[in-house]
This record gives sequence, structure tokens and C-alpha cells, in this order.
Amino acid sequence: MPDQEQLFKEMEEQIISLAQSTVSNFKEQAVADAKQILADLKPDLIRWTTLLAEKKIKVNEFEWLVNSDKELIKMKALENAGLAATRVAAFGQGIISIAIDTTLRRVLGNTPVA
Repeated sequence: MPDQEQLFKEMEEQIISLAQSTVSNFKEQAVADAKQILADLKPDLIRWTTLLAEKKIKVNEFEWLVNSDKELIKMKALENAGLAATRVAAFGQGIISIAIDTTLRRVLGNTPVA
């Protein structure tokens, strides 16, 4: 089981990098939104990560669970800053992908997940 705080710190670092490369003119707003999304996802993500680590759910079930929380992706700061809806949605999906990929890498190591 990975250290939860380290896991979320790694996610946050990757999201900051994503913001810089995809919405650099709106980086501050993107990071603020992303931190709120991670905070909202955290309780569920911890529970699902534990289930995955204990092999009580499969990788595809874990991915489905995380993706099912898409309604939590409310990018208010980016929307208020005037970023196009498609770019906001793409950044939000990037956050979900980071959460999934980082968790799988930390729980499963370098084991292929296919």
C-alpha cells in the first residue's frame, strides 16, 4: 500500500506540470481547481486504492470507479478566467488520468496493467 500523502503529493506535482504545458496562461487557476478536485476525490481514492492494493478490486474496476467521479470536475476558476470549455474539459480529464496512472504505478509498480 503506497503512502497516501506521498501519492497525493506526486499527483499534485504532475498536475502542476500538466497545467504548465497545457494551460500555461491560466496556470494559477488550473492548479487551484486541480487541488480542489484532488481534495474532493481523496476519500474515495484512498478507499479504492486500498481495495486495489488488497486485490479486492481489479484494475479495470478501479479505473471505472475513478472515472465515475467525473462530476466532481468543476473547473470554476478556469471557466471564470474565460478558458474555452473544451480546454477545461481536457484539463479535467488529464487530472483523472494522472490520478489513475499515478495510483496504478504506486500500487502495482512497473507491472503491466493490461
